[in-house]
Parts: sequence; structure tokens; C-alpha cells
Amino acid sequence: MPRLFGTIGLPEVLILLVIVLLVFGPRRLPEMAKGLGQSVREFRKGLRDMKRDIEEEDQGEKGAPVAAAQGASAPPVAAQPQPAEAAANGERA
Repeated sequence: MPRLFGTIGLPEVLILLVIVLLVFGPRRLPEMAKGLGQSVREFRKGLRDMKRDIEEEDQGEKGAPVAAAQGASAPPVAAQPQPAEAAANGERA
């Protein structure tokens, strides 16, 4: 079975460059290449940031069950007012 979509070789790339040159002209090519380079740079930066955020999120989730398990073993302690505080609030001891 023949491959409909294969790798693009040097002849195909040259044909595409000639077509782009004819359509857009020699003056617009540097501007377009600069814009394409900036777009690729921003895309890579976004991927790095997203990857870092996911890694930080995974590290946060790994630490959360440990903290929850430690907190579950000790019962919560309710603060009881001291006798002086109770008297100041008008409560009986």
C-alpha cells in the first residue's frame, strides 16, 4: 500500500519555498520568518510553563495525602477558654 503522507524531502521543501516567494514576494519573507520564529518561541515557552505547572501540581498532590494522614491520626483539639477569659466574657466557670 503506498504512503499518501510521507516525510517531506528537500525537493518538496524547495518547491514550497519557491511558491511562498512568488506569492508573498522577497520583501515580506523576512517579516514572515521573524513572526514564525517568535510564534514558535512563544509556543515552546507556553509548553515549558504548562509542564512546570503540571509537575508542581503533581508534587503538591503527592504531599497532600501524607499531611492528611498525619492530621487524621490526631483528633482535633478544641480551644477551651481559661477561667479568666470566661469571667471577662460573663460566663460561669
